[in-house]
Amino acid sequence: MSVDVTLLPATIPHRNHEEDVDRIRRFEDRTEGGKLRFEYSIPDSGSLIVWRVTDPHVNAEVETVFGPAAWEEVQGDLHRSLH
Repeated sequence: MSVDVTLLPATIPHRNHEEDVDRIRRFEDRTEGGKLRFEYSIPDSGSLIVWRVTDPHVNAEVETVFGPAAWEEVQGDLHRSLH
């Protein structure tokens, strides 16, 4: 399942507030040309980490991190570390 992150309105630059700005950031799984999955985790800090997983038997790589004041909702698969 892909990961969808809904950003808080305060994270949208002021100049874009009048525009219809999509607050959802989507990280789409891909199966063409090699398998790629995205998962997320939320450490105690409240940050949101989006992980790029290319092989379930190899450690995932961090795709991006959102601070605790930047996001309000996430949907997708929870990341489970190999450690």
